Amino acid sequence: MTKLNLPTKITVTRIMMIPLIIVLYVLQCEVHNMICIATALLYIATSVTDFVDGHIARKYNMVTTLGKFLDPIADKVVVLTGVFIITDGNMITIPYVAMICGVIIVARELIIGLLRQIAAIKSFVLAADGLGKVKTATTMTAIGTLLFVPAGGTFGEVVMYIGMAELIVATILTVWSGVHYVVANKSLFADDHQQQSSPTQQSEGEDKEEK
Repeated sequence: MTKLNLPTKITVTRIMMIPLIIVLYVLQCEVHNMICIATALLYIATSVTDFVDGHIARKYNMVTTLGKFLDPIADKVVVLTGVFIITDGNMITIPYVAMICGVIIVARELIIGLLRQIAAIKSFVLAADGLGKVKTATTMTAIGTLLFVPAGGTFGEVVMYIGMAELIVATILTVWSGVHYVVANKSLFADDHQQQSSPTQQSEGEDKEEK
């Protein structure tokens, strides 16, 4: 069995925390809205580990193939879990804002996932996109803010508008980074006999995967 190093253990822990977030959200809906505070704090803690494991892996040269495989999966699941929760829980009361932003975020992840599949088939290493990290951080921040909304009162209303603004910014970054990523790797769409060169190779490091 492969021995997990510290960054990979943190990534695995992040994945394991996702079911706990879902359980807290269910309890929040069925028992009491104030459980939203625990839900939000756990989501924020889970999001923070995304940056901790990458930092440790790069600083101490602990990058592994397993870590590079699990890290983007954990990031995507954390983000998508949050998107589904804020949409299901109507965290933004302005009609359709959460749904539209959520659909765009999910669509972008599917498109980039398919692009990676094409790259893998053609044995290409995709170029890293710095916008991806910013997009992920902004999206997680927006979701973490919105998860406090069910607390209600003036506090809930204030964080709803703050979170909505953050989510709109995150959605814009999602579109921007997605388009940039596709354009930067457009040679993947050429037929094999037409390709002159592969996409830009990435530098070594835990952040090889575009977020």
